[in-house]
Amino acid sequence: MKLYDSLSNKKIDVVEPITMYCCGPTVYNDVHIGNIRPIITFDVLNRLSILLGKEVKFVHNITDIDDKIINAAKVQGVNELEFSKKYFQEYLYILQSLNIKEMTMPKVSENMQDLIAYIQKLIDSKHAYVSGGDVYFDVASIKDYGCLSKQNIEQLKTGVRKELSKNKKNEFDFALWKQTSEGINWDSPWSKGRPGWHTECACLINKFFGKQVEIHGGGIDLKFPHHENENAQNIAISNTNIAKIWMHIGHIRVNNEKMAKSLGNFILVKDLLKEYQPNVIRWFMYQTQYENPINFSKDFFVQLNDEFNKLIKTINQTIIDLSIKGIETKINNKEINIEFVNALEDDLNFPNAIKAIWSDVKSLRTFFSKKDFDKVNKLISSIYNEFDILGLKHENVLTEQNAQLINKWKEAIKSKQYDVADKIRQEFKDKGII
Repeated sequence: MKLYDSLSNKKIDVVEPITMYCCGPTVYNDVHIGNIRPIITFDVLNRLSILLGKEVKFVHNITDIDDKIINAAKVQGVNELEFSKKYFQEYLYILQSLNIKEMTMPKVSENMQDLIAYIQKLIDSKHAYVSGGDVYFDVASIKDYGCLSKQNIEQLKTGVRKELSKNKKNEFDFALWKQTSEGINWDSPWSKGRPGWHTECACLINKFFGKQVEIHGGGIDLKFPHHENENAQNIAISNTNIAKIWMHIGHIRVNNEKMAKSLGNFILVKDLLKEYQPNVIRWFMYQTQYENPINFSKDFFVQLNDEFNKLIKTINQTIIDLSIKGIETKINNKEINIEFVNALEDDLNFPNAIKAIWSDVKSLRTFFSKKDFDKVNKLISSIYNEFDILGLKHENVLTEQNAQLINKWKEAIKSKQYDVADKIRQEFKDKGII
């Protein structure tokens, strides 16, 4: 398996054991469709690795304490951790609805002593300094700061507006610990306060994976400053990049515009789930390469919904037709289209993987008409296994109730009661099964 590394700008072989870290949300509001594109991408990578028999460890952090959380909780007059817990539970519901496999999900608030110890390491190594109760990372203490985002300090000075602070040595130093008496805080050797966002992920990667994680990433917007600053801390402590492979997932645009609060065009996942099945949301994510932007529109989603339903109905029709002929559909968990696997092993090439699925679906009726039912069963197994890797749910069409209808259908055909058979067929159509 090869993945594109956005630091070296080349595809790199993934080696076992496969360790993965995908930056998680700050749980202070409902997640929008852009938030879940990275976790769906990593979920496919996780599922593919498991299918290939690889040893996998996947961590997805949760920032459950942050200035945004504290400010929002204060407005509502509730405890900060209770406030973030509510949105964390809602995020879990979204993940479960979208069929995301379980993974390790550490919360920042539950790893505070590890964070304090990690920051102390940076201070002891002279890469961080205490100033006025705050702790800052000294960007000038390492070489090649900006290597991930392909920027140097001089470019950053003109291209990025940085927060100024009298406690900093220079404008690009970033907070590892912030002294504060507002909201929830923790005791530390330097002051009562809270950790900075950039040090949270760096610390958790160090805790769960050691000096380096194999694959790390998130949305493209995290490349700078978040991932750049994570990497800087790891270089300071371990003298190596924090990740062997950096994956950055493209933006989702809405009607060809940037999704932004100011434009009022945020598409919340919970709202989308009221209109569309989870499969269609995931199917949408696979219409282009993960690192490319993708455009959301109502018309496009309606088209994808119809397209996916057509695909499912073709599979269901074939399974029912097999049953009418007295042929059992047996799923072989090892059967899969090699072109599908090859596509995903080549930097998760979603468009080519989708082409392989359509190829299998279109072949179903061809081989059914040739009465090559062994091949038909193999194709159904292949499609269902491909669905599993893409996290697409498939329901058993041969429920007890449907099986009874199919038996009546068979009897009607056998006794040449074609009007009865047609009524049963229409009943399946009315249910949206075929």
